[in-house]
Amino acid sequence: MTALANPPPFPADQPTIVARVLEGPAFDPKRHLALEPPERVFTLEDFGYDAETQARSPSKVAVTGPFRILSDDGVAVLGDILRALAPDADRLTGRRLSVFLRRSVQRSAFVRDMASDPSLLRHLSAIAGTPLCPHSIPAMQAFVNFAPEDQTRSVDSWHVDSIGLDAVMMVSDPTALKGGRLEYFRGTRSELAALLGLDEEGQLVLGYDVPLPPERVVPVTFPAAGYAIFMQGDLVFHRAAPLAAPGERITLVAGFLARALDFPDRTNTAHMQNWREADILVDATRHAAWLAREKLSVLLEELAYGPGDPRLQLAEALETAIADASRVAEEMRAAAGTSDGSEDCQER
Repeated sequence: MTALANPPPFPADQPTIVARVLEGPAFDPKRHLALEPPERVFTLEDFGYDAETQARSPSKVAVTGPFRILSDDGVAVLGDILRALAPDADRLTGRRLSVFLRRSVQRSAFVRDMASDPSLLRHLSAIAGTPLCPHSIPAMQAFVNFAPEDQTRSVDSWHVDSIGLDAVMMVSDPTALKGGRLEYFRGTRSELAALLGLDEEGQLVLGYDVPLPPERVVPVTFPAAGYAIFMQGDLVFHRAAPLAAPGERITLVAGFLARALDFPDRTNTAHMQNWREADILVDATRHAAWLAREKLSVLLEELAYGPGDPRLQLAEALETAIADASRVAEEMRAAAGTSDGSEDCQER
């Protein structure tokens, strides 16, 4: 039987980057949610991923078609909150996003309660085919993208995400926009690396404003605000195209983790070492510590006496349980004193 991690605790302290927290209405799932299933689901196999990649993923889903999450009331309240938080957004000139807001779950109780609502998690878990919980890193739980101030730029260039599972939801009215459409490439990471001439697939997270074969690019048409798609963002190359005319474009990207512990962690903590925000390093450490705690708890329950010399088997079991913590520690040591924030263009 697959062991499931207990959802990670939400941090009791506030990060230094959060200057203000909004007061606002309480989140009410009966009033603010209007959950519907997607009409279409595309699998990793549909995208050309091999059996090994599929076996390493807790979900067979690559990306879904649009489906409704928020009611009209939910859209109105969330839109007001995010517009009020817009002055706190980062404005950068890197390869990826130019206007984005981290940590909305730590700036608004409404957003936090929405992102962790049990009925929403059950709904998305059913779509994914695996139990989900909010991502253990708060910056990944509800990331907000705004339209760039430079209209010639993509809202977000072609990239893969720093986490494995997310839902991209339109908060503003998509029918009022010209351009700015979410698009994804129907193909694998290895295909893209070869197409872009990259040495490593890991470079796909950095962002690229390049033409791709148009017959492989799929545009997403959201029927209204409050609709989302669910995808494995680190396996699906996607972007938000440039706006053809000025307009309000707000999206919220909710990040999740699969609770099943027998799949590798897909959080790109190595990339996070390059972010300007020091708070993310504490979050990455908490993430690794949480995974180690959950896996050590399972090991404690499974250990049993038996014949023979178990030393090699037990050593491997311990090393596997703490592998995520060891990996993040090595990433921290390697990046210490060398990161200058030059790649601070992250989205997810």
